Amino acid sequence: MKPRHLAGLALSVPAAVGLGALLLSEAVVTGSPEGPAGHYLRNSIADSGAINVVTTVLLDYRAFDTLGEASVILASVAVISALFAGAEPERSEQGLSPLVKTSIGYLAAVFWIFPVYIVFHGHLSPGGGFQGGVSLAVLVILLYVVFGSRRASATLTSSRLHVTESASAFGFLLLGTVGIAQGLAFLTNAAAGFPTGSAGNLMSGGVIPLLNLAIGIKVAAGLGSIYLDILSADGSR
Repeated sequence: MKPRHLAGLALSVPAAVGLGALLLSEAVVTGSPEGPAGHYLRNSIADSGAINVVTTVLLDYRAFDTLGEASVILASVAVISALFAGAEPERSEQGLSPLVKTSIGYLAAVFWIFPVYIVFHGHLSPGGGFQGGVSLAVLVILLYVVFGSRRASATLTSSRLHVTESASAFGFLLLGTVGIAQGLAFLTNAAAGFPTGSAGNLMSGGVIPLLNLAIGIKVAAGLGSIYLDILSADGSR
């Protein structure tokens, strides 16, 4: 065995032992081998109607923290837009080859359906607004690369994406105020009257699917606008 492999093994063994000790100490402190996760696993479906426990934690139990995470993208878009303000977008008719354009034309529907499915099923299966939003942003970038910026910018402009992102962020905040209007906490779910439906059905989860939709649109528009702003800066040189 090579010396560098031995060094890696010497580092990985203590790390594994330390991680095991940390998990054991958590079980001892909480008095249960499940720890705090046990509460969420036992009660998340009854509390929210969503069978995806991870999504319930992100958009119900700690939805306010998720709002903070989503605001990072909004801040990034604002900074990049300020840096590249006034830059004219690069206009290109070339794009890729006709074969690639034809192929993407047929596959665009698949590329669209996949992220939409991820967003709308985030409370039922792995996925959600962040993952689906990134996939949608990739689709925006793909259209610019394949068909050329002049053709793609006929509908997908940076200003429109900025407006879309701001509107989705406002929608997220508006959903959170429903609980406040009833004297409850910000981003309250079932207690604020959002119907949780039957667990496992598409129409379930209360406010979670709506928050996923707002996040998906926000992430897609935010990342897409960042790409277009950078593209504009390249074209202004």
